[in-house]
Amino acid sequence: MPFLLIKTNIDLDDTVSFALTNYASKVVAEALGKPESYVMINVCPGQYMSMGAKTAPCVYMELESVALPQTETARLSQVLTKMVGDRLNVPGNRVYTVFRSVPGNMWGYNGSTF
Repeated sequence: MPFLLIKTNIDLDDTVSFALTNYASKVVAEALGKPESYVMINVCPGQYMSMGAKTAPCVYMELESVALPQTETARLSQVLTKMVGDRLNVPGNRVYTVFRSVPGNMWGYNGSTF
């Protein structure tokens, strides 16, 4: 049920995009203590983005999950920022992350809800 969207203005080839997708899936599963079989990742490279009126490399992420604990968002921000820093060489001050907790009855899966 965790979903991570990663948007960046960096052009990534398919190999790097797929590697980031696979790595992010493991990071999110471990960070949330959820089975990786429920994790969905969407990497969107080459976006037209600016941050602070500059088009230097930047990243925007959204992490959504059922019952995402508000007490964990600071730790999750560190984990995700480190992940894109390590993989894309984007400094933390060029990364925004939005967190959303979704009630189980509002998240559909396999024709039902959680």
